[in-house]
Amino acid sequence: MQNLGNGTVSSRQNGKPIEKRKSLRDTAYEEIKRRIVSCELRPGEAVTVTELAAELELGRTPVIQAIDRLTVDGLVEVMPRKGVVVSPVSLDDFVENIEMRLINETQAVRWAAEKASRDDIARIRKNVDATWKAANAHDIDAMIALDREFHRSITAAAGNLILSEFLGNLHDKALRFWFISLRAPDHNIRVCEQHAEILAGIKKHDPAAAEKAMREHIASFHANTTNQILRT
Repeated sequence: MQNLGNGTVSSRQNGKPIEKRKSLRDTAYEEIKRRIVSCELRPGEAVTVTELAAELELGRTPVIQAIDRLTVDGLVEVMPRKGVVVSPVSLDDFVENIEMRLINETQAVRWAAEKASRDDIARIRKNVDATWKAANAHDIDAMIALDREFHRSITAAAGNLILSEFLGNLHDKALRFWFISLRAPDHNIRVCEQHAEILAGIKKHDPAAAEKAMREHIASFHANTTNQILRT
């Protein structure tokens, strides 16, 4: 048994880790982040460390550590006399996110179409099948998780670790926009259809077809989310 600090404990057998328990800091970070990206904590809402600690049944220290990390992520701001304020949804930030995705994710899917192995394709196909089930069940939380996995599977197949990390960060920053976008009726079905088109291009090892499908997917997300934001 090895103490890794911050309450994290890892057991080892034959020199290999067999169990790792999340630290209290990570537990607080993940739960507060979940509440923010799902808009359970609404943009502009103010909360206190004391309130969050009580709701999460945790001490103040891990919550403060989580808030520090969420500040770096740009999801919260610490303001005098207001406490912790959930960062507002910025249409300008969203447009910049889309611009970066169009540049980088289209290249990633081209590389994925060129390099994807049978295992890569099988993994993406399994994800698409699961996404259809989630869409038909109107399970937005599952849709969000599966969409994240879908795009990460593509960047993994592209074989560029730096690009994978960069796009993973972009997707994390866009999570709140996904919840906004999926408010539109039947958009979840369109997402499934678009993912299937992207998979078809990768399966055929056709970079041009895969890029075209990805561009249409990102453009659809952009248009739908913008409409939803302007309606609120």
